[in-house]
Amino acid sequence: MLATYGYRRPPMGIRACLSRDGGRTWDIDGEYVLRADGVQASDLGYPVSVSLTDGSVFTIYYFTTGEDRVTHIAGTRWEP
Repeated sequence: MLATYGYRRPPMGIRACLSRDGGRTWDIDGEYVLRADGVQASDLGYPVSVSLTDGSVFTIYYFTTGEDRVTHIAGTRWEP
């Protein structure tokens, strides 16, 4: 089981965590940091993930970066 989430404490970004027992416990020590470049005190999150045929995962979310604080849709392709 996979959970992806917005991480709204420094360093702000998008993270993922796996559970191998149906959600009873989560591997926090093995947490995946998909992004860690979010702007402090801004908005980000609400990720949605999908498994791809090659075993990788694509996670899409909204994110705010840079001094201009432009919010945009972004995605990360990653391997658990």
